[in-house]
Amino acid sequence: MNNHFTTPSADNCTSTIIFRPSLPQTILKPDYSASSFLTLAPYGTGKTLLRCEYYKSLRPYTYFKVLILNKEIDEYLQRFVNMKATSGADCDKEGCIMKWSSDEFGQLLLSLLVTQFVETFEKESLDLPDISLDEKIELITIMCYYYNEQGVSKLEKLVNSLLKKTDNSKYLVTKAVAQVIQNNNVYTDTHLFSHLKTDLRKLSALRQDEEKLLLLIAIVEGERVEIKALNTTLSNNVLNDLRHFALFMKKHVKKTAVFIIDGIDENRFFFNEKSVNKKSLELFCRSSLSQEIIAMVMAHNFYLSVFYPKIDGINMVDGIIRKDKFPVLVIKWNIKSLINYADYVLQEMNKNASSSRCKSFIDFKTLVNYSNPKNAEIINQISTPRVLHYFMQHLIEEMNYCANDVKEPFIATKENIYTAYETAAKSTFKVQFIKN
Repeated sequence: MNNHFTTPSADNCTSTIIFRPSLPQTILKPDYSASSFLTLAPYGTGKTLLRCEYYKSLRPYTYFKVLILNKEIDEYLQRFVNMKATSGADCDKEGCIMKWSSDEFGQLLLSLLVTQFVETFEKESLDLPDISLDEKIELITIMCYYYNEQGVSKLEKLVNSLLKKTDNSKYLVTKAVAQVIQNNNVYTDTHLFSHLKTDLRKLSALRQDEEKLLLLIAIVEGERVEIKALNTTLSNNVLNDLRHFALFMKKHVKKTAVFIIDGIDENRFFFNEKSVNKKSLELFCRSSLSQEIIAMVMAHNFYLSVFYPKIDGINMVDGIIRKDKFPVLVIKWNIKSLINYADYVLQEMNKNASSSRCKSFIDFKTLVNYSNPKNAEIINQISTPRVLHYFMQHLIEEMNYCANDVKEPFIATKENIYTAYETAAKSTFKVQFIKN
């Protein structure tokens, strides 16, 4: 039997124990539908657990789920900072990050949407619509700019399927190389190649792979739309392209994109062991909740489900004008709800325990001898489920260590409670660090 209390983190999304009464009631819906919202939660209050359950609940045949965690956020931030630092912007890591805007956040959203769409097509062979050639070229151009994986074989498969190309008529990077002459393995710029590279460089959060552009050149020249390609710039049209691609997904793929964002409280650009870079964190959060992006959400182009940490001194919500349409939800706990949660976990563990080998757990208050005022005083300092999990983890160790020396088994002594809480407090230093 797994002990739920010994897993203080929900990062692996394997928990089957969800205490719904203390979570925002509008997120986990009975019909398993998506919604747009901002959840603000202090560290350790169940934000990640809620995100995991929300993600799992969404119907895959209705929604195209794009999960954006710290790994993805960090990749795009690092590229952006590197590009700014090497492009004459004259800024260090902290200074460059302050140049991030809703435009770069749009690049992140669209790039991850495109990449996941290409990856999904490779695995599931989605039915592609029969749309006009002009629209196909527009979508292919977006995909060739925004695709975020190394290599283009999967992208080649999708664009050739979209253009209904087979066998010898397929557009391949290897054919494009012959059109852009190589000297010592360095591509010589053509007018079109130069235009595409210059335009892509302006999208500073994106992967700068020339292979993608070579594939686009092969398609553009094969379909004889070079003039249109030369007159097209994507770098000044990010949010419109995001809207365009999201609506393509909704109308033709029959799935609405749902962007689910979490994990920013682990990001090295905003957090380190000693401090929070509140200015850059607030800037990033506001970029994700800009009026332009929220307007697309309000127009039902896609869903945006955001799970951010609640940190004193950071205002993320001023830009959200229609909070009735894009609600700001807060996860709150008090000692009563924490005790109810602890009882719920104990009951769930009892259900899964072997009746022949295990003795059922008693309720939480009895377990910690809460009727003792000194014990209650310590227990009442527990502020979040994360602290409770660390406390229970260390309490189990304490009680097992002292099992032969107590009169009543399964009842914690004051010494057990005190030692477990002190150890848990050290384990949850980040809780206090972020609160302060």
